[in-house]
Amino acid sequence: MNVTILFGSPRRNGNTKKLVDYLIEGLKKKGHEIKVLYINDLNIRPCQGCLKCLKEGDCTIKDDMKDVRKYVLDSDLLIFASPVYWFSISGQLKLVIDRMMAFMDQNYNSRIKGKSAITVMTSGAAEKDVVKPSLMMFEKTFDLLGLNYIGHLEARGCDERKDAITRTKKEVEKLLRLL
Repeated sequence: MNVTILFGSPRRNGNTKKLVDYLIEGLKKKGHEIKVLYINDLNIRPCQGCLKCLKEGDCTIKDDMKDVRKYVLDSDLLIFASPVYWFSISGQLKLVIDRMMAFMDQNYNSRIKGKSAITVMTSGAAEKDVVKPSLMMFEKTFDLLGLNYIGHLEARGCDERKDAITRTKKEVEKLLRLL
C-alpha cells in the first residue's frame, strides 16, 4: 500500500513527529511504502476560491501543491498529522486541505473517492474534547471527498506529561490492525 503522510507541524522533532514515527514504524513492518511531506517546507499558497480546478482538477496557482496532488493521487492511504493550535489544526495543513477542492469535479464528485484516511493530532492541552473541532472538520472533509476514515490517533496533555506520546502506543497498534 502507498501511504502519504501530510505532516502539518512546523516542528520536525516535536510531539507530532514522535507520534507519527510510531505509526511509520508499524506501517513499515507491514510492508507499506511511505512518503512524508513536510508541509512547512513547501510553498503552498491559500486557495483563491475561483473554482477553476473543478473542470480539470488542476489548480491555477503554480506552487508546491502540484507535488502534494501527485502523491495524494498515487496513495492508497492518506495520513493527516498536525498539532492542535487554538482548537484547530496547523495553518500549514489547513492550506493543503483548502486546496483539496481540486480533487472535486464540476458536480462535486470526488476524484479520490475510495482512498483511506487517518488523522494524527497532538495537543499541549489535556482536555478531553480539545481535538473535537478538528475531528469534526476532518470528518466532514473526508465525507465530501469520499475517503474511508479508518481512525484517529491523539496525544493530549503533551505539555504536562512526559509520557503523553508513549501512552498512545496501544492505540497505534489497534489502528495498524485495521490496515
